[in-house]
Amino acid sequence: MRPRKPEDDPKDAQVILHMLEIGAVQVFLDPLVAGTRDIQELPKTYEMIAQAKTELWHRILTHYLPLYFPEADRFHRSSRGDWFLAFLEAFPSLHMITAMEKDEFIAEAWPVVGRRVGKAALLADIYET
Repeated sequence: MRPRKPEDDPKDAQVILHMLEIGAVQVFLDPLVAGTRDIQELPKTYEMIAQAKTELWHRILTHYLPLYFPEADRFHRSSRGDWFLAFLEAFPSLHMITAMEKDEFIAEAWPVVGRRVGKAALLADIYET
C-alpha cells in the first residue's frame, strides 16, 4: 500500500477551501518580525537550566558523595538543597573540615549554611560525623 498524498484526495482541497471561506485560518507570525523571539527563548532557557541543575545534583548524589564524602549523605535530605551545595563548595573534601577545631569550623561554616533554625546543632553534627 502506497502512502497517501494530499493531491490524491479531492475532499482535502474542499475542506481547505471551506475553512478559508469561513475564516478558520491561522496567521503565521515570524518571531523575529513580531518581536516575540526573546519571550519564546525564556522557557527554553529555563528548561535547559533546570535540566542541567537536576543532572548536576544527581551526579553529586550518585558519584561525588559516595566516593569522597559518604558521611554527608544524611545531610542533603533537606527540601532545599541550596545550602548543601554552598557547603560543598566551601568544604569540598573531608580534610578541610577535620583540619579545623570544632568551634573554628562552626565559625567558618556559619555564613555558608544560611538562615536555618538550629544551625549550631547542625554544624556540630556535621563536624562530629
